[in-house]
Amino acid sequence: MDISVTNVLTKIEEEIAKAKHASSPQAVREHIYAVRALCDIILQQPSPNLPMITTPQPATTERLDIGADANGPSLLDF
Repeated sequence: MDISVTNVLTKIEEEIAKAKHASSPQAVREHIYAVRALCDIILQQPSPNLPMITTPQPATTERLDIGADANGPSLLDF
């Protein structure tokens, strides 16, 4: 049985929200145990298809070709 990691992560978020609004320490512990069980489901899958989090790559710094008639590589070179 293949379980979608995205679905399990959604269930984890729901259990965390329930734990935040729990009325007793025992209820908080029950929700945290549910989170632990859901995490174990993800970790037991041989190769989980985790959603990729991409970070933007910094822009490369390229030198601007200003031509042969320019005074130099800097605008401040006189």
